[in-house]
Amino acid sequence: MTSIEEQIKEMADRRREVAEKLRFFDAGIWLGEPAGFPLAHELPLGRLGEALRERFLSGGLVSHWYGKVSAQDGNAVLMQAMEGCQEDVYAAWTALPLLPGESGRLPGAGSVPSKVKAARIFPKTHNFSLTSWCVGGLCEWLVSRHMPLFIWHVETDWKSVYELARTFPKLEIVVETQTQKILYHTRPVFALMCDCCNVRLELSNFAGQGFIEYAVREFGAERLIFGSFLPVNDPLVPMGMILDAKISETEKSLIAGGNLRRIVNEVTS
Repeated sequence: MTSIEEQIKEMADRRREVAEKLRFFDAGIWLGEPAGFPLAHELPLGRLGEALRERFLSGGLVSHWYGKVSAQDGNAVLMQAMEGCQEDVYAAWTALPLLPGESGRLPGAGSVPSKVKAARIFPKTHNFSLTSWCVGGLCEWLVSRHMPLFIWHVETDWKSVYELARTFPKLEIVVETQTQKILYHTRPVFALMCDCCNVRLELSNFAGQGFIEYAVREFGAERLIFGSFLPVNDPLVPMGMILDAKISETEKSLIAGGNLRRIVNEVTS
């Protein structure tokens, strides 16, 4: 008879093997000092590869915390930090609705490095409206390049996301579950996903028994995106939700990384 310790080790080894096979591709890797999370330790770029391997991550989208303070400067810092990076990672820039005639290194104006594969907006923090008359130009630019738009759900409201998704049905919108758990928001989230097929949900803070199974059954595994919010969160937590979900291996593979990789590969410069 094996000991409890041996049983635990065997179970951990099996889960590690499955996690490595699924090739998790993370939508939420953050560089810089985590703003608002004093207990979180900064993830240095020099340790990025090591951190990915330790957590069974094959790569993903990298953002910089400074982009929440200043979009232009944050994007510049991010690209400087990622220069020469050999990992399978891509940049998610912070975007703004541009002023008429404004130029700068932001989506919507000028050339964008090929490593940039996503845009994220912070409407509340940066004090702008998530309406077509304000962000329409940005959304049209993203659609023309098949580039997804990421947004934390705490930075907007469900009605605004719904109206944006309906106005721009070809825009890939990824609702991120940070920085507050999607636990008491499931009814509006699921209603939104039911009515807007271009809305996807990131899973780093998607907490609730049976939520993944329900979403896969009702909307399809293609609508869910793996994210960890590293280094604030441990990727093993959302990984565990996917590993334990009562869905097929094909569906797990899509959620773990297949969906995001497809979106990233379709972005044009």
